[in-house]
Amino acid sequence: MISRTLLGASTLAFAFAASAAVARIHVDGDNCDVQSNYSTRIDGSRITLTDESSKAVVTLLPGGRVEIDGRSLPLSPSDAAHFAELERGIRAIVPEAKALAVDAVGIAFEAVGHVSTAFASDAHQARESAQRIARTADELKRSINARDSWGPHSDREVEDLIERSVGALIGEMVGNITAQAIQVALSGDDAAVAELEARAGSIEKNVEKAVEKRAKEIEARADALCERARDLDRIEAQIDARLPDGSPVDLVRVKR
Repeated sequence: MISRTLLGASTLAFAFAASAAVARIHVDGDNCDVQSNYSTRIDGSRITLTDESSKAVVTLLPGGRVEIDGRSLPLSPSDAAHFAELERGIRAIVPEAKALAVDAVGIAFEAVGHVSTAFASDAHQARESAQRIARTADELKRSINARDSWGPHSDREVEDLIERSVGALIGEMVGNITAQAIQVALSGDDAAVAELEARAGSIEKNVEKAVEKRAKEIEARADALCERARDLDRIEAQIDARLPDGSPVDLVRVKR
């Protein structure tokens, strides 16, 4: 009886963790893989892109002007127009990428909240748990929004932040659920055991349903963002100017 109840609790914990991961996978999207060798910093008057390998700095300025390591890059009127499009497009797309990451945090912590509330021992514990979860989520969201640059490793870094925070909360909840399962199992109250197992099954379904719905909404936004990234890639392909080493401008790559 004890092992069966513990198994149900463990299954719930793993199912929950998988559900939170699904949200992140959906945000990544299946339709495109956006890559760049550059970290991007956006200021009011410029966009600074730093090559992670060579450390070369490409600066996009208003009006289609470009500097490479502080020196102006000669441009034709056509190329200047394309760089102006790139500057506007990047300025719009980075905040949207941050917004998607923030909403992924919301999905993961919404799922955490469902489970934590359902297995709280009393109203006071449920309230304290909800407040702690909300504080952790807010801290993560502020951390993401405060990032002044977005680069090749940013997505992985944000995922690690979410996984560490959610993982710590999951560990705490599993301990609480396991303690309840042992207590109920040792009581010999078959009705209480059945109620706990039923509650675990119900919460698992509710969490998966909530995560799937929110993830689909974000996936649609991610798909739209993918198309915007493809537009940037297409604009780059039309630029004739070359960097000082003779290489073409390749700030953004989209693998289909």
